[in-house]
Amino acid sequence: KSSQGNFDQWKRAEKTGSLTRRGSLDRKDKRSSWAASEPDLTASLDSFPPVTLTVSSFFKQEGDKLKDDDLYKHLQDLKKPSPKLKQLKSIKGSLKLDICVAGETVKHCLTPELSKLKPYIDPNARPTKEILNFPSKRRDITLENPHYQFRNLLYISPKELNFTNRSGERARNIAVKIQLMAGEGDDHSLPVIFGKSSCPEFSREVYTAVTYHNKTPDFYEEVKIKLPSNLKDHHHLLFTFYHITCKGQVKDGEKLSTPVGYTWIPLLEKGSLA
Repeated sequence: KSSQGNFDQWKRAEKTGSLTRRGSLDRKDKRSSWAASEPDLTASLDSFPPVTLTVSSFFKQEGDKLKDDDLYKHLQDLKKPSPKLKQLKSIKGSLKLDICVAGETVKHCLTPELSKLKPYIDPNARPTKEILNFPSKRRDITLENPHYQFRNLLYISPKELNFTNRSGERARNIAVKIQLMAGEGDDHSLPVIFGKSSCPEFSREVYTAVTYHNKTPDFYEEVKIKLPSNLKDHHHLLFTFYHITCKGQVKDGEKLSTPVGYTWIPLLEKGSLA
């Protein structure tokens, strides 16, 4: 509730100003024209010219202040002309976004399940991926949009981990490996995890990012899994926690990662979702 309250407060404050960014689009002037009815908005988007946004303002965030409350407070501080802005560590980088209205026919399109839609002429062409919205809980909307295709997806969003009171092997620089298992053997992990743009379409495992020297890391990854259609009681999610070595030089035979714990979540229990 606290995070949502801070987020709503930031959204209200955002209407009175904007962050200082370098971009080729003046969103402040366009915002008033977009605040119209849905038909007017659709007509405006049809005539929307191609736009390129370039963002070059990146700031380093402290590893122990990555919770939602900390990030919302950080955004609020950026909008205030205070000495804190001079204390922020800037990171060199550039983010370029090309925005345009899609044509009536989109070529080389992939569904959220990575199925190819016609026309898909060139298999080596850069694909266009459909964005999947989470279904609404409103009954009237559900009735107006019936299910017309089979979809069995699971999204996993790790939040935080606390190894402060853990004894024995040290646990810092923690990474979490996520797998969908069909048994207890090492070879029972299923290739059902959707890969990123630079990875294969499906993989058997995925790792979270590492926060340097932090025993209580916060995570912001989202893992998308294509669940088998014939789920059984032996299917489960396996989470393995590793301490990652961050030394500049690693000796021969020295392991880069050391397991420090694991846990699991069953998907089914007596034939029903757990």
